[in-house]
Amino acid sequence: MSARIFLSLICAALLFGCSEDSAEKQARPVRTALVTLAVSETRDVPYTLQAVGTVEPSATVNIVSRTGGELQKVLIKDGDRVKKGQLLFVIEKEPYEIALHQAQARLESDKAKLAKARDDYARAVKMSKGGFSSAAETDAVRVTMVSAQADVREDAAALEKAELDLSYCEVRAPMDGRAGDIRVDTGNVVASQTLLVVIDAFQPADITFSVPEKHLPLIRRNVLGAGLKVSAQNKEGKPISGDVIFLGNVDADTGTVPLKARFANADVELWPGEFLRVDLQLDTRKNAVTVPSLAVMLGPDGPFVYVVGSDRLARVRLVTTDVENDGVTVISKGLSSGEHVVLEGHVRLKDGMPIRLQEHKASDAAEGARP
Repeated sequence: MSARIFLSLICAALLFGCSEDSAEKQARPVRTALVTLAVSETRDVPYTLQAVGTVEPSATVNIVSRTGGELQKVLIKDGDRVKKGQLLFVIEKEPYEIALHQAQARLESDKAKLAKARDDYARAVKMSKGGFSSAAETDAVRVTMVSAQADVREDAAALEKAELDLSYCEVRAPMDGRAGDIRVDTGNVVASQTLLVVIDAFQPADITFSVPEKHLPLIRRNVLGAGLKVSAQNKEGKPISGDVIFLGNVDADTGTVPLKARFANADVELWPGEFLRVDLQLDTRKNAVTVPSLAVMLGPDGPFVYVVGSDRLARVRLVTTDVENDGVTVISKGLSSGEHVVLEGHVRLKDGMPIRLQEHKASDAAEGARP
């Protein structure tokens, strides 16, 4: 009898404990995650590559002396802007003016000799026809005339050289640009091929950059077709646009392709040596499913998003991403347009967890996106 009573008491205690645990579980609140939502949508997204480029002059010219002598005038200062044809340096002209006068005098003298030789030859021909001179004498006069003609041509060439040497005494800018450091001061004696200054042309200016070689086929199609546009921003944030003018060979060490883009640089926004970020638009993804890039997470199985349905549960959805541009990512596989994805609040979120919305951000992040 006592054993039966003891068993009854144990059963009653167990039943009471189970009912108490069940009541506690029912009373315990369900854990939820506080999130904001965004809606996937269809749009056209530019396929853009980003790279860091270096600003370079579109042309660089070393200005050297082409004759020797004392440098008498330096007409520019370090860093001056110069125009094509502008006089930059003057080398002493006196020795070359004297040489020019001598060449002119020799030419005039030989022209006079040529005139006399022509008259002598004309008389010799008449006398030969009248039988008053021999053919040998006529030939000798003709040789003298031909020799005089050669002397005149030689003197004319010497005169041209003297004029050219004199012109080299004035060193002019071959293009518009900016002068660098002046390498030789006034009063120094310079020889031929002495470097005087370096001029850089940066209107237009170039930006060189490199992109991964996997994009080479698309780049080549665009370069050979309608061309490629490159956009950049100067240090003040002003947008500027240029055109790709050069596509180099693949660098086997880095696996990249060098490119060069030319910018008008009318307002001198670009300065040689600057590092700037450039955007190269290769293509446009038409009618692509997109989500904000913040909604895409990277897991052990690849990219994924949390999709929220009408049950207010966040479900992990593996996706395939394509292009990212300006904070928007194209989803090529795994998501449809119009689905709700978690934009913020991933830290404590798990697959299948209930969610609740951040009311103060609902209008900004996902207005009307409550499932």
